Amino acid sequence: MKKKLTIICLLFLSITYSQTDRLNLINDPKLDSVLKIKKVIDKKNFKKNYYSIQLFSGQFVIGDSISKLVSEKFIEDSVYFYFETPNYKVRIGKYKSKLDAEKKLKILRKEFKSAFVFMPDN
Repeated sequence: MKKKLTIICLLFLSITYSQTDRLNLINDPKLDSVLKIKKVIDKKNFKKNYYSIQLFSGQFVIGDSISKLVSEKFIEDSVYFYFETPNYKVRIGKYKSKLDAEKKLKILRKEFKSAFVFMPDN
């Protein structure tokens, strides 16, 4: 009798307290519009305020080889190779905070002793 009562209680509990896989969220349209505006502002702010690491400044041939080496070795970071009077420059990354850039610089300094973190003028 005790077993039957236990089984009945368990069945009753499983039916009454069972969960469904449905989740109904109601989003306020104002919240969606605020989030879209924030994304746009953050993108504009990031384009103006980011940190980068300069690895090299000098002749084209050396800069080109360094650029290729860094592109192969650090695939996850963007590498920039361009001319800024009077030298060719190799820069890596766009970091949101100086702390992130400093962490990467610590890794890069093993091979590039003169590398440094800076905030580019836009």
